[in-house]
Amino acid sequence: MKSRVSIICRGIVQGIGFRPFVYRTAKKYHLRGFVRNQGDAGVLIVAEGDKSKLTQFITSLETDKPYLAKYESFNVSWEKSSNEFLDFIIDKSSSKKVGGISYLPPDISICDDCLNDMKNPKDARRFKYAFTSCAICGPRYTTITRLPYDRPNTTMVNFPLCPSCKEEYQNPLDRRYHAQTTCCNICGPKLTLYDNNGKKVDTDDIFKEIGALIQEGSIIAIKGIGGTHLACSAVDDTSILRLRTRKGKRKTKPFALISKNLDAVRTYATISPIEESLLLSHRKPIVLLKKKDPFPLSQWVAPNLFNVGVMLPYSGIHYLILEEIKEPAIILTSANPSDIPMYIDNDYILSKASHLADYLLLHNRQIHQRADDSVIRLSNNLPVIIRRSRGWVPEPINLPFDLQDTISLGVGPLLTSTGAIALRDRCFPTQHIGDINTIESLDFLESSIEHMMSLLGITSLNAIGCDLHPNFLSTKLAEKYSKKFGASLFKTQHHYAHAVSLMIDNNLPLDEEIIAIVADGVGFGADEVIWGGEIFHSTYTTYERIGHLEEQIMPGSDRATIYPIRMVASILSKKYDQTEVFNILSTRYSDALPGGISEIHVLLSQLQANLNTYKTTSTGRILAAVSAMLKACFERTYEGEPAIVLEALAKKGKNDLQFTLPEITNGIINTTDLFYQAFEAFLNHKNIADIALTFHLTLANQFADIAIPYAQEHHIDKIGFTGGVAYNDIITTQIAKRVKSAGLSFLQNKALPCGDGGISCGQAIIAALANK
Repeated sequence: MKSRVSIICRGIVQGIGFRPFVYRTAKKYHLRGFVRNQGDAGVLIVAEGDKSKLTQFITSLETDKPYLAKYESFNVSWEKSSNEFLDFIIDKSSSKKVGGISYLPPDISICDDCLNDMKNPKDARRFKYAFTSCAICGPRYTTITRLPYDRPNTTMVNFPLCPSCKEEYQNPLDRRYHAQTTCCNICGPKLTLYDNNGKKVDTDDIFKEIGALIQEGSIIAIKGIGGTHLACSAVDDTSILRLRTRKGKRKTKPFALISKNLDAVRTYATISPIEESLLLSHRKPIVLLKKKDPFPLSQWVAPNLFNVGVMLPYSGIHYLILEEIKEPAIILTSANPSDIPMYIDNDYILSKASHLADYLLLHNRQIHQRADDSVIRLSNNLPVIIRRSRGWVPEPINLPFDLQDTISLGVGPLLTSTGAIALRDRCFPTQHIGDINTIESLDFLESSIEHMMSLLGITSLNAIGCDLHPNFLSTKLAEKYSKKFGASLFKTQHHYAHAVSLMIDNNLPLDEEIIAIVADGVGFGADEVIWGGEIFHSTYTTYERIGHLEEQIMPGSDRATIYPIRMVASILSKKYDQTEVFNILSTRYSDALPGGISEIHVLLSQLQANLNTYKTTSTGRILAAVSAMLKACFERTYEGEPAIVLEALAKKGKNDLQFTLPEITNGIINTTDLFYQAFEAFLNHKNIADIALTFHLTLANQFADIAIPYAQEHHIDKIGFTGGVAYNDIITTQIAKRVKSAGLSFLQNKALPCGDGGISCGQAIIAALANK
């Protein structure tokens, strides 16, 4: 008996070869009808035929779908056959919407089939062609200008298909059928090599030329999928130090590496099975791996750290360059200042990056949206996202509840920021934006939010969440949007947004309560003190601060974050008089401040007069103080450096020491006594790595000693740890061990950064629920 089905698919169903899959499956079961992309990234399927065949067809769609496809919903409606179709076709895309929420896949790393095409000398059109892609790989988010996802709505619109590519594009049985970025060396984008004076460099083989230049010590700017990188040798100290000098603020900040394959990576780093799966995934993030000892690459790749960021090639450009490199890895780092978004326009790259690079490799395909490389590390033996960008965005976070008609926006805080839009039962974070402290980065945040709104078909907002700090540029943007859309504005405490982000990341229901340990560097507190070591009794709509680190004084405000010996002086001043503190600093730490002895005098005067000093409960500040006290790191040249270096030192330590603290009262962790015991151990010439490890473990235990009894007393069975300090493997693992030993569930971030990159999602959810 003939029947008819209408199927509406929502989720990741455009841009991954889904329609050809549906077409082939329908033909297999001798069905008639069509499959069509819709204007909201959904897909509509209408099929007629024998009912038993239709049932098999539906089963195949559910079980045999392309590996990148993801159904958020799969709605089937049975109807009477109308016999209106003569065949099954892939219909022209429609601007109409099927309803619900669908979204595009992220940029997808080049697949093995396309790599093989590039390696094949018999494939004249694609041999060594860097922009080779197919229906299941290649750029997506960085190229699309609007929905539906069709070639005219991408930056490939400027590259009309040649007859051969057009034939593949129109053949439903070809893997390049409706592959929107497909092209070849006849019709696709072209690469051009320039010197840093803007003059074209003629060469017979551009990749051999670049490989030779890198190995000879040159720095190359390379325009890629979502931005421009700088590449240089990873073994040549001179090249790397030149790169650090040119980058300006990269005195010791680690550089990422890119290697051709896992065998190359294994020559300089160890890889666990989890890390291997991340490196090989279609997302191709940077993964922080443990260095081998001895480390065969330059010490200047990642100075003073136990790990190094590594990725495998995710585009044809990277792969073809690495084919010409004999070294196991090259450096690949962003070709822009730290506070400026990645360069994407060719003229801008030539004018702004020419002082950074000796040569520039550019292509003529427009990048519509920037996307930095994503970064992951293992903490407590689980993957934790540090930077969520290329390979993830625009995938959403699924919510365990429905916001119904409320559409909300979170604009993020100041550092390592993102934006986020909450819609129905999804929250969509933007790509990593960075520090919102320049007009350029603010513009990038705004354009990313508006692009996401466009892809989601959103024209208005009901609620907007921003940080409680009154002076953030992101707060100014929130106020602008609030006025534009007549939306309610909710200023949210920084660490509470962290806690809610952790809750949605763990898919907790709306009525759940947790204990959230939130530890980071800085966040404006509800009492106008700088918070950063907090323990909350948290729900989605309320929080109670049940504990925190002891307040310490930051002399010189932000200068104390750059030169952590200032925090050392502040803490020591609680025990020693000014003369004693001066003697300690001048004899043991005279090189810890750029102003030397003179600055020590000024520092102590500031403390005595209580001039330009601020209170803080920051975990980052106390870890930085220990780092400086142990002479591990005297200057923060990148975000979190003193604490990161301290963790690297602690990784070498043995748990042979013991610090004993008085019983916790009023939920306040006594960091002064803890610091003094570490300092006494240092004065008694104990191993500094052992001191660092013991400090980490003791601090973790103090957090647990407040959180666990409170949770048990209030019948709360979940304790979570989030904030930037949750990237610290030692502290996270110890808290998790204590929580699990108490029979409670331990929560940590999974799909969202535990640092400030996850805050926008928390802000968006808090604002949406407060607006009800």
